[in-house]
Order: sequence, then C-alpha cells, then structure tokens
Amino acid sequence: MADWKRYTPEGTQDVLPRQCTNKMKTESAIADVFESYGYMVAETPVMQFYDAFNTPSGKIPQETMFKFFDAQGRILVLRPDITTCLARMVACKLDDNCYPKRLYYCGKVFRYLDQNTSGEREFCQAGIELFGVKSDLADSEVICCAIESLLAAGLSRFQIEIGQVDFYKAIVADSGLSEEDAEALRVLMDKKDALAIHEFLKGRNVSAKLSGLLEELPTLFGGPEVLERLDMSLLNDQAKEAIRNLKAVYEILTDYGYEDYISIDLSLVQGINRYTGIIFKGITHGIGYSICAGGRYDGLTGEFGTDLPAVGMAIGTDRLLTVLSRQNCLEPVFGSDFLVVCANNKLAHTVLASLRESGYVAEQALADMPHDALCAYAEKNNIQGILTVKDEHSAEIYNLELGETTPVDLCELFEHDENCHCDHCEGGDEN
Repeated sequence: MADWKRYTPEGTQDVLPRQCTNKMKTESAIADVFESYGYMVAETPVMQFYDAFNTPSGKIPQETMFKFFDAQGRILVLRPDITTCLARMVACKLDDNCYPKRLYYCGKVFRYLDQNTSGEREFCQAGIELFGVKSDLADSEVICCAIESLLAAGLSRFQIEIGQVDFYKAIVADSGLSEEDAEALRVLMDKKDALAIHEFLKGRNVSAKLSGLLEELPTLFGGPEVLERLDMSLLNDQAKEAIRNLKAVYEILTDYGYEDYISIDLSLVQGINRYTGIIFKGITHGIGYSICAGGRYDGLTGEFGTDLPAVGMAIGTDRLLTVLSRQNCLEPVFGSDFLVVCANNKLAHTVLASLRESGYVAEQALADMPHDALCAYAEKNNIQGILTVKDEHSAEIYNLELGETTPVDLCELFEHDENCHCDHCEGGDEN
C-alpha cells in the first residue's frame, strides 16, 4: 500500500525553491505590465458558492469542479475560475457608475481537467478584466496587454490567434441547426476536423452555400487576407458586425506594431457559451495547449445583478514557466552573495547587517564546518562567495567561481562612512 503522506494529490505538485523563485519573478514581471496599463489588483476567496458557476452565462460543468459542503449543507467549490469571481465582485460591490473598471489578479484555480490536456488540477493564473466598456479599443487593449506580458516574462516566440464567436453563432443561427447539433459542430470545429465537419453537415438540412462556408472555416486562418475570402452576401448583420470588429482589432494591433504576434482564426470557437464577441488564445511551440486565452463576455455580470460589457484574459503562469524552461528563456537562479563565517556572534551580526544594508544577500554559516564542507554547501546553493571574518577590520573572501581567496578591509567593503559599524569607523578618522 502506498504511503500517501509522502505524496501530493494527483494533478498538484510542490514548487521547489528555484522553481518558486522563477515563478515569483515571472508573475512579478506580468503584474508590472498589468499595473502599467492602470489595472488594480484584487483578490477573491478560494472557496465560493457553487451557484456562482451555475449561471447561463458562466456555467462551468459541475464534474470539473471540486465540491464540498459548509456547516449549513450549502454546496461550496474551490474556485474553478477567477473571472466569474471578479464579475460578482464588480456587480455586487463596485457598481458606482464609474467605468471602465480595470482589475487584475494572480491566484490559483482548481479543476478536474482532461488528462490529455495537461493533467493539472491546481494551477496558477494571472489575468486582467476590463468592465464597463464595449469597443474595438477595449478588445485591443486586453490582447495588447497579453502580448506585452508574455514578452515581459521572457517569451519571444508565440502567436495570438484571434477569432469572433458571434460570427460562428450567426452562421449557425442561419443554418437552422439545433442547439445540440450546433454544439457538436463546435467541438469538431475546435478540433479543425474538416472531414468530420463535412460528414456531419452532409446529414443535416443545411443549405449548400452555408454548408460550404462552415466547411471552409477551419481553413480561414492567417492574416487579414482570410477575411477577403468570405462571401459577404452569405452573412447576416450579426456576422458582418463580427467581421468588422475582428478586422478593426487586427488593424489596431497592427498599428501598435504587433503584427508579427497575431493571426486570425475564424474557426476559433472555444468557450463559446460564455463569450459574446472577440476571443483569442496564445500558443507557442514546446507545449500542446494554450498559454493564455481570453475574450469578450458581456453577459456575465448581469447574472449577479448589474449588466455590464466586459472583456478579459488569463495567462496560465505554470504553463508559461514550462515553456520558458523548455525554450531556455529562464535566467539562472543565484543564491546568496555571501556565506559569512565568524566565530564572534556579535561581530557576525554586525557584518551580516552591514552587508544586507549595502544591498547584498548574506547568510550565516550556522555550524562549525571545515572549508571543504563550506565550499560544497556554497556551490550546491549557488552562493557566490564565502566571507570569513578575522576581526572587526579584516576578512577574506573566497570566490567559488575563480577558486581564489582575497583579503578585504571591512571598512572598505561597507563604504565605512555610511554602512560600517565597527568602532574605528563610528569614531571617525582622527587624522
């Protein structure tokens, strides 16, 4: 029988120290971008009522959620999504008629996911939500922020695929397909399975022209030229407006200089039940699933009492770190600058404090160890040097990279007039 106390639950993992350092640096770089756009950080409880995720606009399949009960028997969940939580927050607590509202977050969500997707059940997301504005500029801002966040994290090779769910919904509405058939077709469209789409439509009463358009959708990806291939005479007003919005967003992002990072995909239809307009996802090589996704979801806040347009996106920071590691984009994680060895506790504390005040990372040798053992410890922990204190004035530094020992004057090391605390410096230079 397995000794379960030694393991983490399936779909979760420990984040080891160096991994955690990279994670914090990456999330900090992303947050800096969010804040530079005027987004303010917000937090929501990890525990939420199940009802919040069982609305028509924000419904999440219950089999994907971790459910349990409170003392009154009400169903609770570990939040499977943060966008819904912020939509509730804005509708119930921030509805002051002053819009737009720009919020960002970084936190964990919990879901049972398809093992073929990633195997994750606990994962981190960093994202933004823009409430109260419906415009091409608002859609473009969120996509632009996603691009700049990925670049700030160190990723340079990626693509943002942009689609429009209203375009698909409009064509399906004109086709006469039932809701059940429309959803089945959406799944095939998401897989870009052209043969299966053809066979599916062959058995339905859909006009030849619309059937041909639906079969063509998986091939309509690339630059703005794909929009020129559309027969606009087949499109109703909703579909035409969707194409206008998609074209406008593409042009804005091109004006911003991001043409190399964006492409159009008219068969992009994931999350269609929530989204109401522009949608997008970020992809890169080295991973089999998207690293970010988002879109417009104008109906969600209305489920909580205040009907507001909204658009947002989320970056899977765990997935992003996997990609950065595989593409060798992560900077080396260094340990302390100094490992301080000193037999006098009072002097050791003074030296450590002075080093830290001077901006160094310094840790104390906590046991009496021979030099070889100190070097082995320092090397394993990426410590740059061993500082051995002789007295209040003198010490020596062993540089692990060079394998050299250099004598140093502590007063000079601490720039004595500001940071050194030895009696000689505090008394001043009598000469």
